[in-house]
Amino acid sequence: MYIFNTMKLKHFYIHQKNNKLEIFEPKKQELLFSSYWFMEFGKTCAEIHDVNNKLIYSVTKRFQFWKWRMVYLIYRNVSDKSYLISQNIRNTIFKIELLSGNYEIRVHYQNKKSIYKDDVKIAEIDESFSENEYVKLLVVDEDYIKLIFLLYTCLLIGEKELTSKFVIKSQKRLETNEEPWS
Repeated sequence: MYIFNTMKLKHFYIHQKNNKLEIFEPKKQELLFSSYWFMEFGKTCAEIHDVNNKLIYSVTKRFQFWKWRMVYLIYRNVSDKSYLISQNIRNTIFKIELLSGNYEIRVHYQNKKSIYKDDVKIAEIDESFSENEYVKLLVVDEDYIKLIFLLYTCLLIGEKELTSKFVIKSQKRLETNEEPWS
């Protein structure tokens, strides 16, 4: 479904420096959210903060060895937790039921990722600008920014630099991008 033809896409930029991510609105150049990840008792964890440094989400990355997939445990507060779960052993499709919908992330060719809400594409992340230390984010609606940033942070937990990411030898193992925006 090509929803972006009827709507104006919003542009944002994500900056990564070692284990910290920051998302900016390009026109105002103001920080919207930030996240960082760290090791704690053998687990890789992350925290997402708003502009006032208030904790919004905390995430724990786990690998389910017996199912050979990645799982991210996401806490909004002490009693509210959700799971972002890899749907295949290649870790190219992730799904989560969060807040008011079902979200899915697909990892594509050429350093791109798509995020869907209830099977409708709401965002595209283009990492091909990584040599400039910025990632381009296109979003249908600004209301999704916090959630998109959370999901993107989950996928980057443990990565040190954008330029030193693990390279998959065969691009055929990634998902096809049926609706490229950029």
